[in-house]
Amino acid sequence: MTSDVPRRMHHAAIVVEAVGSAVQLAAGLVLVAIVRGGTPGTAAALALAGIVASAVVGYVRWRATTYWLDDVALHYRSGVFTPDERVVPRARVQAVDTATGPLQRMFGVVELRVQVPGAADEDEVVLAAVTHEEAARLRRALGQPEPAAPDERVALRVRHLLLAAITGPQISAAVSAVAGLYAVADNVIDVQGGEGLLAGLDTPREIAVAAALALAGGYVLSFLAAIVVFAGFVAERDAQVLRIRRGLLARRALSIPLQRVDGVVIVEGLLRGPLGLAALRLESVAHGKERTVGRTLLPLVRRRDAEAVVARLVPALALEPGALEHPPPRALRRFVLPPSVGGAVAGAAAALALLPAAWPGAAALAAAGALIGLRAYRAAGIRLAGDVVVVRETRLARRTLLARRHRLQQHAVARTPLQRRAALADVSVTVGSGGGGKARHLESATAEAAFAALRQRALVRANGP
Repeated sequence: MTSDVPRRMHHAAIVVEAVGSAVQLAAGLVLVAIVRGGTPGTAAALALAGIVASAVVGYVRWRATTYWLDDVALHYRSGVFTPDERVVPRARVQAVDTATGPLQRMFGVVELRVQVPGAADEDEVVLAAVTHEEAARLRRALGQPEPAAPDERVALRVRHLLLAAITGPQISAAVSAVAGLYAVADNVIDVQGGEGLLAGLDTPREIAVAAALALAGGYVLSFLAAIVVFAGFVAERDAQVLRIRRGLLARRALSIPLQRVDGVVIVEGLLRGPLGLAALRLESVAHGKERTVGRTLLPLVRRRDAEAVVARLVPALALEPGALEHPPPRALRRFVLPPSVGGAVAGAAAALALLPAAWPGAAALAAAGALIGLRAYRAAGIRLAGDVVVVRETRLARRTLLARRHRLQQHAVARTPLQRRAALADVSVTVGSGGGGKARHLESATAEAAFAALRQRALVRANGP
């Protein structure tokens, strides 16, 4: 194949780039105008200036961005003042994915993402707008097969989407967003009126009501965010590739070769665990640094069905019948004692700093810590099931890692002096994407046997058949 001539993206890329820049720039200029006491006319003028500047920047960036193929690689050149060229060898291309947001759909184009193993936080090459025909041409040229009829298909139903949104873990991010909005609004009011938003909250009841409203606002934002992100979620698999589609406003399509999947984590959160629900998260080299949302294999699944769903979508992780090797009874206190002491200390500190009458809270927090430790003890364990290693642990959520043994990057046995005296040990494993798991306070003999089996597998892989 001869080299392409340098090509530019579709003209819609100008609009996509301009809109993204305009929203950020115009919002910042308007906020500055409000904080400094400007009039609505000034704010509108600054917003218009931001839009015009963004349009110019979008056009200049579009003109400066080109891409082309030669016999061995995809070349991508961008940058106005300091041009940068990325070279992606064809042999390293793992997947060519697409995404279609509202602007792409308006112009009848798609965003193209070229993935390579071990990419950094962002995709290796992102073309913001190309035609469907150009996307198909690049996919063929980069050796990526067109989607085949799926052998397995798992779709998220509407009622499961709502349940995933209600029990989802996005609440912390939403509360942070609410806190950020409050900080901005409080700053504005303080500059204009001389007092902050919470200046009139004097009683504990008023403060509690304000905190409850903030949490409620965060929860609503979390619920809506989950709906937008996971609407229309579908996971499909053919003989070679796992494909995931999701999104309400922006439809994202992700494809991962099955041989690149390191493992799957079954996550039972604080809300989902008691309801017998879990989420499935992928561990893959090319997507290991993605956010949690980007690595979701399925947002919600019944816990009792999780292993069966994993086996359908990633056959290499199908489990043979068997049970985990759990820590011995004498390890129970090692799980229970640290969180119990931590809860008691936190309660005592709160009582000393706030209200002496809050001393009973120290006992309540200590009891809660003991329950958390008991939950961690009952969950911990390891299992070797053919070519799959299973490691379960409890952090805030209970996490069960199903990993392909030949895809492990590291495994280790560790003992503290106190563990050595009690004949206990920890076993940890790490997959290529950087994720992993640790089974704590196992019998030393169990830990050594697991380590030896994993080491033998690693030697076989290194030496070949």
